[in-house]
Amino acid sequence: MTRTLTASALFMQLGFAMLAAQPGTSAESRAGAFVSALAQAMSRGDRAAVAEMVRYPLNASVGGVGIPIGGPAELLKVYGSIFTAELRCLVDDSVAKGSSSISVDAGGVTFAGRRMRAAEVSGALKITSIDVPPVGGVRAPPNPPARRVARRGVTQYSGRLYGDGVDTYIIPARRGDVVQARIEQFPGRSAAVRVVEQKTGKSLDRPGPAAPRVWNGTIQDPGDYRVEVVRLAPYCMPSFTYLLTITIK
Repeated sequence: MTRTLTASALFMQLGFAMLAAQPGTSAESRAGAFVSALAQAMSRGDRAAVAEMVRYPLNASVGGVGIPIGGPAELLKVYGSIFTAELRCLVDDSVAKGSSSISVDAGGVTFAGRRMRAAEVSGALKITSIDVPPVGGVRAPPNPPARRVARRGVTQYSGRLYGDGVDTYIIPARRGDVVQARIEQFPGRSAAVRVVEQKTGKSLDRPGPAAPRVWNGTIQDPGDYRVEVVRLAPYCMPSFTYLLTITIK
């Protein structure tokens, strides 16, 4: 049995080495696509998708202590301790830097500041080892509770957006109300504003720029609406403040 496993591992390593040794082949692009897919799954908080990208048993190290993880169910139990905010930032950095931060060799792929390894398993790349980076204060705080806009006319709010942050403001609206929500005083296209009908969850997005700073509209159905200020900047970039002006006439 041991000989069979050793031969299988050697076959996978040789197969990957052949890909890596051929200039212009898809080894580097496959590695880049794998790291990008992992970054997207981590960004979505899709733990099941991340677990599917792992070869088990997984060799994980936290603070120099090895933690053997036998299968997906075990990984999901300790997911937050392994796939930390700091690790996500390193994976995002590998995606941003591309080939200069993703190393392909005969044994597989090294990325995330050399803290993650992946190897060929049955024709697909799978994470084989993770060295979890030290905690560095990257983790974003939870989104604040929704704030209710208590009066009509012009109201201003200031806030700070972290990570994947979304700040929510609830406005009670009547049929025919003209509403404007404007955000400003933050860098570039780091945030956007949108309005969502509370009852149905339907977004009232308008055609226009991908990161709108202003929403204007006339309310057709009375009820509560959510004005959401959505952070678009990369998760690992510093937090920033904004000013929101809500006008209801």
